[in-house]
Amino acid sequence: MPAQVPQFAMSLQAEDFYRLDDTRQTCHAEQLVGKKLYAMAGIGDPKRFFRTLETLGLSFEEHPFPDHHAYSAAELSFAQDGILLMTEKDAVKCGGLTLGETWVLPVEAELAPALIDLILEKLRGRQAA
Repeated sequence: MPAQVPQFAMSLQAEDFYRLDDTRQTCHAEQLVGKKLYAMAGIGDPKRFFRTLETLGLSFEEHPFPDHHAYSAAELSFAQDGILLMTEKDAVKCGGLTLGETWVLPVEAELAPALIDLILEKLRGRQAA
């Protein structure tokens, strides 16, 4: 019988945003509340990034892309009348492609203890103690 992956096995812990065109500029999510926001993500589970933004109290229009997407400026033009929010993974591909204000949200993955036990069990070939 295959091992069950625990529900909510991984969560994202958000830090402050930094500006795509000037990484020295940072802001807290509270500073973005009430503004016209667009969020994009070209990662394996874009909804996870969007949920993270929602937990920060942000309202935005979602723009999911396929994982490992190669972006063009035209694809990102939807955000020119507002503020674009993106993942760090996407930021490395989007420098110079955005037309307006763009903020990047660094996150740290936090694994549930049950998932860590499952991984160790698989690596060791036996159940965790």
